[in-house]
Amino acid sequence: MQSTKGTDSSKAPSAKAPESLDQYLKFVSLLKPIDANILDALQNEVLNPDIDWHEPYSEYASPGLQVAVLLSPDGEENNFSWKDCKAPKETPLLARLTNLKALLAGLGFNIMASRLLKLQPGTYLHEHRDYVFLEEVPRFRLHVPIVTNPAAHIVMPGTTVHMSRGYLWKLNPKEAVHSACNFGQEARIHLMMDCYVNDTLAELVAAESLPSDNLKKLPVLTAEDKARVLKEGRSLVEAGKQTEAEDVILRQFCYFDLNGETTYQLLYELYGGVTGCEERLEYWRTRAQDVYPVVKH
Repeated sequence: MQSTKGTDSSKAPSAKAPESLDQYLKFVSLLKPIDANILDALQNEVLNPDIDWHEPYSEYASPGLQVAVLLSPDGEENNFSWKDCKAPKETPLLARLTNLKALLAGLGFNIMASRLLKLQPGTYLHEHRDYVFLEEVPRFRLHVPIVTNPAAHIVMPGTTVHMSRGYLWKLNPKEAVHSACNFGQEARIHLMMDCYVNDTLAELVAAESLPSDNLKKLPVLTAEDKARVLKEGRSLVEAGKQTEAEDVILRQFCYFDLNGETTYQLLYELYGGVTGCEERLEYWRTRAQDVYPVVKH
């Protein structure tokens, strides 16, 4: 979720929903079961009140996106950067979480970085992509849901995917424009691993699946819905509540199939022609370039 202002790409990602199972599998999939006893032990560890949770990505999410670093380039718990690292070091936190440490060591993956990711109730991430600033090498983001609920989802254009507990999941966060949200009543906590593809991971991906029960199509944003959302946002802008207005717009990615549009385009409409909002309009234009880069011809 770092900025790469001015990024171009020969292949801009699509804002449209996947149309087939093969397209979904390219973005997200279930790789293998995780033993329930292991997950229960992990849950006891991650619910420890002594874990120091941080919110380093407030620019990219609503309040409540929290991180605890397990493996980082220098072994520091406050190193929140994403960068290529062939030999990450364990943080003091991971050294204390012995069940998590044993799981990471036993999976057989080539891990670039690992962290715990907590979404407090009501939290969502903005529509985004990851890895856009990293080397062009095969890699995936792997998730182990430890604490979750049915209202916690990964969101792609027009679709939500619930990463259910009991499994190891794959996400392709560069190719998939996505968000994550937790609209349930309890915090969602995932173990997250960014992994270079090795033989072990490649074998799992070759046999990946995606149960249809974990997929849910979002309702299409109608003209009436769009007008209502923009009206609500403009009322907040006029009241001097820009943050609240942007929140109204940005969370629509988690509620609706935007039918090929993006929340960034909705923000352009919100701020377009409004005196005094030129700086925010330019800010969101820059942010959108990271997610939907200009195609080179």
